[in-house]
Amino acid sequence: MCSSSISGTDRVRPKASILCVDDSQNILLICRTILEASGFEVFTASDGKAGLEALDQHCIDAVVVDNRMPGMTGPELAQAIKQVHENLPILMFSDSASEPKTAAIDFFLNKKNGPRALRDAVISLLATR
Repeated sequence: MCSSSISGTDRVRPKASILCVDDSQNILLICRTILEASGFEVFTASDGKAGLEALDQHCIDAVVVDNRMPGMTGPELAQAIKQVHENLPILMFSDSASEPKTAAIDFFLNKKNGPRALRDAVISLLATR
């Protein structure tokens, strides 16, 4: 995790950076809108490869991934991320009916729960780290 640590008692906590990876531009827009409105810095990627590149370029505090994406699935992406960033929290935000069977996903949220549930889940996930 990058921006969530505080050194010194007088420093203001910088906002956390969230990477959202989804092949739907509409979902990425929704994620960006709701999370930025909640004070997060948001980076987006439209596939797993671009998501891994974004992790190399930015200091990310949590990742939100879709399950089914072309090329690299969400669980495959999560496993690749955890190989390098084992403590980085990963939330799967998907329209799949069932949770993926991988320990690399820290939290699963169905897209039917809506964007506010996504915001609440990201806040909760960051609070436990």
